[in-house]
Amino acid sequence: MIYSFFKFFGTNEIVLGITSLAGIVSFVLTIFVTIRTANISKILKYNDTTNLYNRERTAFKKVFEGHKQSIIEDGIKTDAILKSILQNIEEYRMKFSEILPLWEKITLWNFVRLLKKDASKVDFNKVCNYLSTLSGRLSKKEDIKHG
Repeated sequence: MIYSFFKFFGTNEIVLGITSLAGIVSFVLTIFVTIRTANISKILKYNDTTNLYNRERTAFKKVFEGHKQSIIEDGIKTDAILKSILQNIEEYRMKFSEILPLWEKITLWNFVRLLKKDASKVDFNKVCNYLSTLSGRLSKKEDIKHG
């Protein structure tokens, strides 16, 4: 009896068509769910980074403004201050690279190149301009994404 039951389902074209269609639909749904889950994971990671940025942005802003003040008001134009700024820029870039727009990544890349030069070859006016740009960017809170 069981044998005849399976034989009927194995040879009936309607049953085979329905099972084939169900298999195709299941495959498409699996791919859709996988893509959707990956997108949700990216959004959650972006939001975590955004929350970290919003918590730490004022501290980075104070550091960058302090460096600018040291250069302008105190006249400190040494390799030591360049390396200190470089360390803070790299920390900023590593922590928030996921949420930084492309133009800011390019700006940071150019700034890092400038900071790696010898102090005698560096235009400290440019350094102050970059620090001002970063401080201005840090004045704005980032918005989280909703998926």
